[in-house]
Amino acid sequence: MNPSTFSRRTLLGLGAATAAATMLPGCSAKPGPMRVAWYGPDPVTKAINKALNAWKSNGGADFAPESAPFDDYWDKLATQTSGNNAPDVLRMSMSYFSDYAGRGALKDLGSLGIDTSGLDPDVAGSGTADGKNFGIGQSSISYAMYVDEAAVKKAGGSVPKQGWTWDAFAEFAKDYAGSVQGAFGSSDQAGNFQLFEVFARQHGTGTFTEDGSKLATSKDTVQEWFQYWADLRKAKAAPPQNVSGETIAIEKSLVATGKAPLQFGWVQQVTFYQPLVKSPLTVLPVPQDKAGDLKGQFIKALDLWCISAASKHPEDAAKLIGFLLNDETAIKTIGILLGVPPSKKARDVVSADADSAGARAIAYVEDIAGKVGPTPPPWPKGYGELLTGFGRIAENIGFGKATPASGAGEFVELAGKTLGQ
Repeated sequence: MNPSTFSRRTLLGLGAATAAATMLPGCSAKPGPMRVAWYGPDPVTKAINKALNAWKSNGGADFAPESAPFDDYWDKLATQTSGNNAPDVLRMSMSYFSDYAGRGALKDLGSLGIDTSGLDPDVAGSGTADGKNFGIGQSSISYAMYVDEAAVKKAGGSVPKQGWTWDAFAEFAKDYAGSVQGAFGSSDQAGNFQLFEVFARQHGTGTFTEDGSKLATSKDTVQEWFQYWADLRKAKAAPPQNVSGETIAIEKSLVATGKAPLQFGWVQQVTFYQPLVKSPLTVLPVPQDKAGDLKGQFIKALDLWCISAASKHPEDAAKLIGFLLNDETAIKTIGILLGVPPSKKARDVVSADADSAGARAIAYVEDIAGKVGPTPPPWPKGYGELLTGFGRIAENIGFGKATPASGAGEFVELAGKTLGQ
């Protein structure tokens, strides 16, 4: 197979062949420095490189860093894994965790002595699959809204402290768009599968069954979601599809350009948007089915540190992961760039300025911790395909190529074909 055409999709189709490739003798390069790989924007890369240099300065093993933007990272990792050449330590997204863990590409960390005693319970167990620990969470995060409260007040509105219901949010978005010329009340989140997961939980089910073999949410709930955002687009409270396609980058987002008063995302991402917005961004729960009921939301580790099953340096890799999680220098260096630190000790060490976006993100997670629903199990095999498919279907609806009803049917069919393979 031509490596240039290898992709995440190719890895998912290899099945057991991928796992077998990691075990073949004589296929890998001679052992060299421990390789450490991660994805993320430039601030993440600079911080991790600085933490790795601190590791080396404190007597840690030699290492070779590898970093890439999110999409490029997964295409490269799929090729490396198939060729028995995956990095020793790798950053793993929960979107692909079950695919890699389930195909034997990740090492069981249970016997390597990594200290997780101080981690939040939901994070410590987030990398468990089939009774084995294949990854250790890098952060405690939850979904959130970042609201430019000054812009809302300027338009004559207010931000409820307990958050909006979905009905109230729709009315707010319409009112804001009608009050501020050239603006929208919200970005279009129809294709946001991870926000939809909160919506599905608010409707009484998880997105998937416990074993990940089937979709648990109903076609009606998917259709309701697509219809909600279609109605906001029709009311011009959310942007048309062509505008949404041009505002994906953070610096071009509606909240950064003053064209909408809020943004949805994982809580730590508020630190990416805040430098682009003059007023402080208030961090709030996403809209709820019932005002103040946060049972649809959850806190979990979205990203994990893992070790390749083919690693020639498993002991040094484990020590490095322990260093990144527990060493004060590493904690301070990384801050909340990977998410809210996954332990009370780390959050205290970060001790962000009380007025900073980082402090607001930490306060948000600590505040909702006792109010959210249970942490869902790791996303199932094929999750990445569903993530992409959901967005594609929403885009087709936005361009008028499908209806919310037909789009919901298409997604349910896709899930039936993708899950449990």
